[in-house]
Parts: sequence; C-alpha cells; structure tokens
Amino acid sequence: MAEKAMLLDMEKCIACRACQVACKQWNELPGEKTTFFAAAGGYQNPIGLSPKTYTLVKFYEVEEQNKLKWLFRVHRCMQCVDPACVKACPVSPKAMTRDEKTGAIYVNRELCIGCGACREYCPFTVPVIDTEAGKSTKCTFCFDRLADGIEPACAKACPTDCLVFGERDQILEMAHKAKARLEKKGRHPVIYGEKELGTGTKKIYVLPEPLDYYPDVIKNPKVSEDLGFFHQMLKPFGTLTLTASLVGMVLAKMKEAKEKDKVKPS
Repeated sequence: MAEKAMLLDMEKCIACRACQVACKQWNELPGEKTTFFAAAGGYQNPIGLSPKTYTLVKFYEVEEQNKLKWLFRVHRCMQCVDPACVKACPVSPKAMTRDEKTGAIYVNRELCIGCGACREYCPFTVPVIDTEAGKSTKCTFCFDRLADGIEPACAKACPTDCLVFGERDQILEMAHKAKARLEKKGRHPVIYGEKELGTGTKKIYVLPEPLDYYPDVIKNPKVSEDLGFFHQMLKPFGTLTLTASLVGMVLAKMKEAKEKDKVKPS
C-alpha cells in the first residue's frame, strides 16, 4: 500500500472543531470537564491533548499593527514516517504498533504497560498516559477506518477541505500548491512535516505564517540520542518482566545522569 498522509491546509481552517468532535465520536471518547478560555489562545478548549482528547484545535492570537489576527492549528499525533515511539516501546510484541496494512501508528492497549517511554522519546511529546487505565493514548490515524478503505473521521467531517487524506506524494504536491497560493497573497507560509526528522511525517501542515507565529510548534524536532542506551539499560530485565514502575525508574536515572552531565565543569 502506498504511504498515506493528511494535508492540514490551515488557511482553510475556520476552527469549527468538527474534526475534534468527529475524533471523539469515532473513538468513543468521553467529554472532559474544562473551562472557557482554557488556554492562552482564547477560545481553545480544552487546554491540551489528554486520554479523552486525541485531536485539538489550537487558537493563536497575533497582534500586528494594532490589529488582531487569528491563526488556528489542528494539534494531534504527527504520525511519523519513522516513528520513535515504536522504537522506544520496550515491550514485545510492541504496544506502540505500526499497522502493517495501513502504516498507521496506534496503541495496542492490551499490550501497553503505561510506562511512558513513547511519550519520553516522541519528538513532539504527544502520547499521554491514561492514569486510570494505566495505558498510553494518542491519535490512531483511524487505522480501523483505513483498513476498510474509509478516510479518517476528522477528514470526513471537515467542511472546508482543510483536512484532506490521500497518498503522501499527492498530499505533498497539494501542500506545495497551497504554499504557492498563499505566497501570491503576500503571506509567508511554511510546509511542516515534509522533511522534519529527516524522513518526515504523515501529517503535512501548510501554516500560513512563519513558525514564530506558532510558539508551541517545535522548529527542529529531534529524537533523543540515548534511545539505544535506554534499551541497553532494560536488557537485563527481559521484556516479559517489565513494569511501568521499572521503566519509569530507568528513565528517571537517565534524566538524572543527563542533568549531572550538564553541570559538569568544562
């Protein structure tokens, strides 16, 4: 199967949250108690991703020449072409799974021990631990819909074609056309996801303004270089005896060692 991807042409986003609602509906996610103006972006709600929210429309208020400009961005798992979360998952078989048929990355909750290694090594820090269930959670790219030849729920629900699903090569071609369209309007768009991490992602953003306008978008995402060492640390325990607390202890020790290295005199 050809590599699939999704275009997120954010100039077309009207922040209707149809994608957010469709994601909740398809994944049978409950509503969560939150507050109006939950985040600095004004109408953004809730404040971030959670075990109950896999897709979130983010709001950005930008003031230029005494005028207020609204920018929006659909925030969720980037679905990396070469996913660090899958590499980091310490259990065998992998709980953070790459579906062979669709290429989608999702959490097999039956295998997940809720250790948080996927979040620790995700260059975008997307997976969230459901503390009640003791499992990792994130966008699944609707792998169950893709398996039946149906586009993801968010793209199906989008009323403006901000979200478009298709083959990655075609999506990239559409992204570059969208970028050219915006440049003709005098804007300074950015394609994000085409080459990030070297191999890119399956969520391809066309942001109508430079990255500085989106302070929470990571400008140069990287996978931590100690991923291999992390697995070496776990080897003596064997994958069958791993627990969330054990993996957490190893991650904590590695963080402690990093902090000590930072303060060493040169």
